[in-house]
Amino acid sequence: MGRPRVVHLLILSSAAGAFAGCGRRDAAPRVDSSVDSARPVAAVPKPPRDWASDFGQMLVVPSDSDNTAVVLYPDEPSAALIASAPMVLITAAGDTTRVKLSASDSQQCGDAPVVRLSGSPPSEWSVGLLGSSARLVRMDSIEAMSSPDSARLAADLARLASALSTHKNSRFSGLPFAVLGAHRFEADGHQFLIGHLARRLNQEAAPLEERTLIIAERPDAKAATEPYVVTYSLRSEGSEDTAEHFEVLATVRGRQSLLLLVARDQLSQTNYELLERSRDGVWRTRWSRKLEC
Repeated sequence: MGRPRVVHLLILSSAAGAFAGCGRRDAAPRVDSSVDSARPVAAVPKPPRDWASDFGQMLVVPSDSDNTAVVLYPDEPSAALIASAPMVLITAAGDTTRVKLSASDSQQCGDAPVVRLSGSPPSEWSVGLLGSSARLVRMDSIEAMSSPDSARLAADLARLASALSTHKNSRFSGLPFAVLGAHRFEADGHQFLIGHLARRLNQEAAPLEERTLIIAERPDAKAATEPYVVTYSLRSEGSEDTAEHFEVLATVRGRQSLLLLVARDQLSQTNYELLERSRDGVWRTRWSRKLEC
């Protein structure tokens, strides 16, 4: 989508002391059930096998224009579905706002339809769900933590990223990591840490960068003593335009599994992936959609 969302994240110059001065109180993460729609939505065709029905009957993300959204799922929403119930807009932290939708006759994002949002949607919303039955998981941002907690978490992320394997001739080996953003939450008896990190080669003619997404976890009962263990990671390198930029949009607890929506953003396209954590702790891509606009 050409990076339609503006991500307000603090870029750090070093991993361990990066977030000094945040100074805000560390709020305990919790699970919120406010995603559920107020009333049933219109009947729709049976969803494809790879779609997670816990995410509801429609999924939208912000577009380039104010008060509009791009429909990621389904491919062709009916007018009755669009008008059937309020859409729940969610921020990455887990805050929610309800808005009504209407069809847009003239706008489209590649092969994806665009809908209009009524009222004044929050500027920081990351995803909208219609008819979802999942429980929304609230995530603490590293920027909202106390300075000692944020510095400790940044150091944990840098250590975890450094331990990941990389290809033999990588020019980024040995370079320090900058933590671009991180979230922490609790679910299913575990504490989870999600981090987006970067390493850069500031070459005069052609600067390069490496981007890394990490999902790590540890048993919540031993959170104070157990180290985080990486259970999922993505890595991309290239120029600023070709290296993928990762963004976590929302996390929900479905009836049978934990689900996390991630955007993999490049200059001319964005790949959206719905990651699912199985009972044995393995993450896999459950559903994906590519937008080019």
